[in-house]
Amino acid sequence: MNATFNPRTGEDWHREQIKAAVRMRGLCLSQLSEDAGYEPSSIYRALVRPWPAMERVIANALGCQPQDIWPSRYDRAGNPLVSREAKRTGRRRPSHRQNRGAA
Repeated sequence: MNATFNPRTGEDWHREQIKAAVRMRGLCLSQLSEDAGYEPSSIYRALVRPWPAMERVIANALGCQPQDIWPSRYDRAGNPLVSREAKRTGRRRPSHRQNRGAA
């Protein structure tokens, strides 16, 4: 599966490359998400922001390691990198959410 990875630049795979690779294996991203116990659309979040658990689901389906697909999200040992915000607050998510109904 490393055919889409550019070892010279160390760039992450494009999300369309990931989706195509999953489809070429006869799989569906939403089904992978459901099989892992998440909502069908949850897996798409891992394509645009770090989510180590879901990244492992995708990588396992493709027969590789998450750091092969997203080298920018992992250190050399294969551990997920933690964002600056998570380091500062000890949380992986912001402590508040915008209410869509708020004016």
